Amino acid sequence: MAVEPLWDIDRITGELIRGWQRCKQSIFTILTTRLRTRLMRLWFGSSFMDLQDKPASQEAIFRSLIAAADAVNSYEPEFKVTSVIIDEIGPDGLIVITMNGDYLPDSAARRLQLEI
Repeated sequence: MAVEPLWDIDRITGELIRGWQRCKQSIFTILTTRLRTRLMRLWFGSSFMDLQDKPASQEAIFRSLIAAADAVNSYEPEFKVTSVIIDEIGPDGLIVITMNGDYLPDSAARRLQLEI
């Protein structure tokens, strides 16, 4: 079922964006926003950032993967996650993840790599 692409404002340039660019920006915003921190605004976010500073145990990594997939599937209507992979965990706390899923407006499989 195809959906109409949403519009948004680019957070860097201030221009209107639509389609896959808007979806990528939205996913990044969802993953980097802590839950229950947006007062008097739309509630969204993930617990992914809460797990970023934890020791890289198997349990913390697994919870991070679940938190990322759950948040994107809950708050991004144009993208449905099929897999999340943590590519790299740096000593400075930088996490590189790859998210695979279906971009619903054109029913295409897409891959997104983010540095958080």
